[in-house]
Amino acid sequence: MADPLAAPPGDALVVNADARQRRLSAACGVEVTDAETADLDSIDPGAPADSAPDGRGDLYATVTWRRDDQRPPIIPAWMRNRHQRREVAGWLAREASYHLAHQLVCLLTRYIWQVPLYATVGGWRAAVRVGRWASAYDAWTLSQRAATVDDRKDWMALDARRQRQASWRIPLLIFLSVVTLIGLIVGVLLTPVWVPPSLALAVVCGLARVGRPIDQPILVRTTNPTRFTRLTAEMVRNALVSLRITGIKDIGDVDFPPPGVHRDGPGWLARVNLPGGVIAVKVLEKRQELSSALRLPVDQVWPDAGPDHAGQLDLWVGYRPASAMGQPRWSLCADNARTSFFEPFEFGTDQRQRPISTTLFERNFLIGGQPGSGKSYGARAIVAGAALDPQIELIICEFKGTADFGDLAPLTSTYVCGVDDEAFEQAAERVTWLLAECARRGKRIRKAKERGQAPKGKVTPELAAKPGSGLHPIVALFDEVHELFIALPDVGKDMERLVKRGRALGITVILATQIPDKDSLPSGLTRCIAVRWCMSVLDQVANDMILGTGAYKRGLTATGYRPGEDAGWGIMVGLSKPGSVRGQFPSEADWQALIERATQLRGGVVGTGAERPERRDVVNDVTTVWMPNWVGAHWDVLTAALADRWPEVYGQWTPAMTRDALKLAGVETTNVNAVGVDGQRAVRKGCRREAITQAIDERALEAG
Repeated sequence: MADPLAAPPGDALVVNADARQRRLSAACGVEVTDAETADLDSIDPGAPADSAPDGRGDLYATVTWRRDDQRPPIIPAWMRNRHQRREVAGWLAREASYHLAHQLVCLLTRYIWQVPLYATVGGWRAAVRVGRWASAYDAWTLSQRAATVDDRKDWMALDARRQRQASWRIPLLIFLSVVTLIGLIVGVLLTPVWVPPSLALAVVCGLARVGRPIDQPILVRTTNPTRFTRLTAEMVRNALVSLRITGIKDIGDVDFPPPGVHRDGPGWLARVNLPGGVIAVKVLEKRQELSSALRLPVDQVWPDAGPDHAGQLDLWVGYRPASAMGQPRWSLCADNARTSFFEPFEFGTDQRQRPISTTLFERNFLIGGQPGSGKSYGARAIVAGAALDPQIELIICEFKGTADFGDLAPLTSTYVCGVDDEAFEQAAERVTWLLAECARRGKRIRKAKERGQAPKGKVTPELAAKPGSGLHPIVALFDEVHELFIALPDVGKDMERLVKRGRALGITVILATQIPDKDSLPSGLTRCIAVRWCMSVLDQVANDMILGTGAYKRGLTATGYRPGEDAGWGIMVGLSKPGSVRGQFPSEADWQALIERATQLRGGVVGTGAERPERRDVVNDVTTVWMPNWVGAHWDVLTAALADRWPEVYGQWTPAMTRDALKLAGVETTNVNAVGVDGQRAVRKGCRREAITQAIDERALEAG
């Protein structure tokens, strides 16, 4: 940086006094009257821009850095939000009205006779206690005991003491009784009319409290809250010491960084710094012993690796066992739930019942674990998200032979089930076809990129939704895939190529397998899959085969899960944060409703039992109801015509559902000038006759 006091170069070396004075004044920020005689060394040009080497003057490093700390808000967030304030007020009103109504019913049926009865007993008890106090009954009892053993000295001392106590207590009791009686008479005559009954009611309630049975409260409980075990630092320390892990010998070896033990969701979280040299994995390996030390069920104790270093443990203990808490209602079970291949959707929850979401685009999935760990249901949760996007083509190949995914077969373009040679050959053909599809899609993406429609060389939502683009998403599930690779080893190499190439081309692969090895699942294939879900496994080797080398040492271990009891639980990596995930397991009714909704989105209706309507081909049905004089038709007109002809199938359809169903068949939406349902001609969204004819011709060519 140039020195503002330096003279200009070249011919300007000779500087007149006025110019020098102006430069000095501008540089120093003061008025310099005599530039020729000014002492430059005596002028302070100000503090340097950079801090001193020793840190002097660096306020951020010493003081003001605390302003970046996260501080809790003074007023809670719900009090600052108008809608949340209204919700809390409504909840309080509902709770108060319920409890008041419940107590009112008890008043009319129970309290009305219990309180007088208990008050009578309480009055007698109070009178007896006061009489014993006034007569010094306790001292009389002791004196009688001394007389029984013929101890004259003690008897005389105790009797004298009793007489001294009774000599002033009885007059005091009489005086207080007279004062109380006079006060009652004056109060009845002088106080407002509502005061005496209120005082009488208070006295009756007090006497009822004295006279009630000791194990029976007067007020009936309107709620029976569940008793939760509060996790404390002492409990955690004692439990960790009892594990007998090398390095943890004394409760003082364990400390708790802020915020220590605190509430976290439906449970307690204890963040623990283990002694130096002790890693959190050692505790994770002894999950069952830890639950025994805490005297809690195994599925209520969830140890995990901490975020700061390998020796930090996050111990989360639920209010209740996971099997008793269940899972929050799945968002995909909502009546209007719909997913997208390019957007996140919920497929599971973590141990704190927070939803876990994923996207299908650019991701492949590997689900592994021993038999009974819940692999198939974890895969069903992901496939359900794909089923609710009508643009996705589903391919399911399962090699268990029990049709675990048979209810999804009507939604698939290919469904293979079996453990015979025919099933293996069909699956191998699907893998070959998907590889060929990758080649075709690569050419289409390249052309789209040249047109500026695929700037990153990947499938976009616009290209996937465009009719006739051939870039619609494909999700292929291979359950118990190790059977396929053992029977046809060469398919493993093709699958590896598919996994590598398909992710950017709108093709997602889901592989579910038992504990893999080099023969049942090629190692090159597992390294290409980013999202991995390891359910119950037996040892470190199997754990790292699924989650990747070193996962066990980083605390990502599924060896603590039990097959059957912890079915659906596993460690997942490849999402925003590795951790425990439990796949959604909806009820049979919710699952059937989800399948019916997915079928409706795809252009058909699936019922249950004897009321199951027939499957219809919406394109052929539109051709049937198409009037000869129609050049084009609005979507609402077509929907009304279909519902009028086949009300049991299309009676609940909306124009949007008709549009989506025909869009999947390649019928393009356009503006149509035609007569609407109101009998007036207007320009609205619909389709033209030539689009229907073209879709039928293309389908015939594909079938041929």
